[in-house]
Amino acid sequence: MKTTYALVIVLVAIVIAGWVYIQRPAPEADEVLHLAAPEPTVAAAIDDTKAWPPELDNLPFEPIRTVVQVTIKTNKGDITVALDGSRAPLTVGNFVFLAQENFYDGTAFHRVIPDFMIQGGDPLSKDPAKRDQHGTGGPNYTFPDEINAASYGLDKLKLSDAVAPQQLEQLTPEAREMTVQQFYEAQGYHYTAKVDSLPLKRGMLAMANSGPNTNGSQFFIITASEVPHLLGKHTPFGIVQQGMDVVDAISKAETDERDNPLDPIIVEDVVVHEGPVPGLKTENQGS
Repeated sequence: MKTTYALVIVLVAIVIAGWVYIQRPAPEADEVLHLAAPEPTVAAAIDDTKAWPPELDNLPFEPIRTVVQVTIKTNKGDITVALDGSRAPLTVGNFVFLAQENFYDGTAFHRVIPDFMIQGGDPLSKDPAKRDQHGTGGPNYTFPDEINAASYGLDKLKLSDAVAPQQLEQLTPEAREMTVQQFYEAQGYHYTAKVDSLPLKRGMLAMANSGPNTNGSQFFIITASEVPHLLGKHTPFGIVQQGMDVVDAISKAETDERDNPLDPIIVEDVVVHEGPVPGLKTENQGS
């Protein structure tokens, strides 16, 4: 049986100005879609000769290539996460820097969706009066994605095998021959072979963004068993070791029409622990 991503490949540019947005899970197969694929282009070859991470000017943090353990302390309980710098050194360096600067203290999980994910890290979420702006804030800088498309097989998966039948009908013959990686590269995504990306599944911590290479401070923790529509679009950089029950409870909070909890769920502190991290595993975490 052919396995498809069934409506999870977005073939139309969805621009929400200023928003750091995690696309919801795919709609039901009988929903009407309006799709517009970009003009097919030849994907640029990944330059595997460059050092990773690249040297970037004007960033206030240094890459971290080791595993670091942090505890996200919330008013609903603690979430302990192992951050894997060998898989995403820039991303881990950024998160640790912001934690040590107390950047996250007082922020809220401003978007929670049951059986999908919880999203936080926006400094604007500290102010309840700016509720309509929650999801638009960041640290006033951005840094690149750290994703290996080959880790998810996107370099070999044909676009025609990854979409639902009604999407397939709207693809040009040229687009049908593209891989998912080539399709995403045509949208501006860039990939590196210098890292082996962590899986995107339940218990994983990843960066929220507003498009390619727009990482800042916002992050999300996955509660779904898998999120194939996010593969290749978000940098995973850690896994929950303890407190997945807290994550699940947060994801089920009562929310408004924008998935913002009515009763604020506050990050009180993010503690960076010293010393080695034992037993880092990437299989699904329980609690």
